[in-house]
Amino acid sequence: MFARLSPGGEPLTIEERLHVSAPPWQDGGEVSFHLDVGPDGSRDRPPELRRRAAEERLESFPADATWIWSDGSAEEGVHRGGGGALIVAPHGATREVRVAAGRLCSSTRAELFALRAALEDLTSTPDRDTTRPIIICLDSKAALALLKSGPAAQRTPVAADIWKALQGISATGQPIQLQWVPAHCGLPLNERADGLAKEASALPQEDTPIDVTTVTRAAARSASARWREAWPDGWHKEIWGSRLPGPVEGEDRCSAIDVHQLRAGHWSCSEQYLHRIGRRPTPECEQCGSVRCPAALCRVCREEADTPRHVLLRCPALAGRRLARVGTIHPTMTDLQDDGVVAALAAGFRAQLSRLATPP
Repeated sequence: MFARLSPGGEPLTIEERLHVSAPPWQDGGEVSFHLDVGPDGSRDRPPELRRRAAEERLESFPADATWIWSDGSAEEGVHRGGGGALIVAPHGATREVRVAAGRLCSSTRAELFALRAALEDLTSTPDRDTTRPIIICLDSKAALALLKSGPAAQRTPVAADIWKALQGISATGQPIQLQWVPAHCGLPLNERADGLAKEASALPQEDTPIDVTTVTRAAARSASARWREAWPDGWHKEIWGSRLPGPVEGEDRCSAIDVHQLRAGHWSCSEQYLHRIGRRPTPECEQCGSVRCPAALCRVCREEADTPRHVLLRCPALAGRRLARVGTIHPTMTDLQDDGVVAALAAGFRAQLSRLATPP
């Protein structure tokens, strides 16, 4: 399994577990965490609103503080991690920090590597300014939430090292503020940190140990990907490829069942399916799987078997529904990934059947 996880098959160095945690009564010092910048900072807002919300929040901090902007990067979220940070001194001088985060690395772990390296660089600087506060900005809520749980809650050496550095700085009387900022919204220093992190991901990774959590998650992702790639060709794979569908959103339970069954190719409202499993025998054919069998014909149009492909893509009785939902009577497989489209076509087909069952 490790050979599959490591690009090139190189051996992996596993990080030692954290043997001694901080005692739960230990004070974290004057360290504050802020995980939002207001409602306009949410991901669904336009980038300019997110940037403005972040800038307004950052203006509330002292301008003459020591600022650290850190970021992490990992290819596809799992490989070649890198951390980058920009340290801005009160007098305006800047220092760049780059650190490799491991051949297998999550984005959150890369963020933590970046912050640890920045704090180590800051504390090792001779004659650094210890009279002004330190403002740390990063765009990973997961990393901030992990650190916010306190020094005693940390279970990895990198997070424990960060807290040791924070406590050491705080012990000198310097207050520390850790502020989340939205990513990719045009904040210049955040963009610079992002660029440094991407540069750091190209650094040699051989000497960077990998934590057990990252290895197990990478193994799970690798196994899941290989399982999905091994799916046999068929209707479901035509719609989703090697992706796993999520839960059906915005529909009632009956509609959700229709959506899942139609995508799976086994719809309980289909004459062809019911005949195939022996639930619709006829005098001529008790049971078969042929789509050419008369017992499998669509009851609405009587043109061909009412397979999910016919119902969703071809049944002429649903042409109007398709046109209304997707703007064409010939939807694509991508259109069928929309829960609302499949649910509407299923409802339309059931409505047509209901009309046929109603006596004149």
